Order: sequence, then structure tokens, then C-alpha cells
Amino acid sequence: MTTPPFDRTVCVCSRCIACCARPAPLIPDDLVRIARFRHQEVEDLLDDLQPGRGAIVVNVTTGRLLRIPTLIPRTRHGRCVFLEDGDCCAIHPVAPFGCAYFDVHLDHAEANRRSAWGHQLMLDPAFQDLIHLLTLRPAA
Repeated sequence: MTTPPFDRTVCVCSRCIACCARPAPLIPDDLVRIARFRHQEVEDLLDDLQPGRGAIVVNVTTGRLLRIPTLIPRTRHGRCVFLEDGDCCAIHPVAPFGCAYFDVHLDHAEANRRSAWGHQLMLDPAFQDLIHLLTLRPAA
């Protein structure tokens, strides 16, 4: 498993908690951690996931903008499928990368550093193939 080179955020202010309703991107290792936590196979977890809008990044060599396909938790009634009543996260101990390592208080440079690290992992061909396959599935 890949361990991020920075600490998980711990803020529980109302602004950060409000972000919990919006699904955030996963990295490949999130799939295994969440499935294990829920005592599921990764394939069983896929019904709770969907392709995201993608991350827009800049190719530093060419200066061109690229969109990296992303994977996020599904939403139900406009909220993350893992967010339970009372705004408690059902998978908090193994929250996805985009949830666990970001909060509204990060400065721009640190948020970019963390995003860049995650985007490199999201480029994994098998992960991108999985996202592509999910785009072909009917909504749950």
C-alpha cells in the first residue's frame, strides 16, 4: 500500500465537516482499504462508487491542460453515500485520499503538493481502466 508523504488532516470545524457531503477523489489504495474495512471484496464496493468530473492538471513540459479521470463515492440525495445521518462518515478511519488529506485550511501550495501526489497515483493504468468500466455501467 502507498502511504502519503504527509499527515492526515484532523479538522472538525463546521466548514470542513460541510465538505463531507461532497464526495472527494479516491486513489487506487483507497479501494482496498475501504473494502477491507467494510468486510467486502473490492468488486462489491464498486456499486458505491462513480466516475468523478476529473482533475484538471497542467503538463509541466508542454503547458497544456489535461483532465485525469477520477473515481469518487456515489451520492444519494446530494450527499456522499458514506455520510450517515448526523453527518458521521461510515468509513472515517479509512476515508478516501481526497477526504482524509485535505481541509479548507490548507494553503494553496500545500493543497497543490498533495493533489499532485495523488494525481500521479490516479494515472495507474488499471485504475483508469476501472474508472472507464464504471462509466459504462448503469447508475445504481
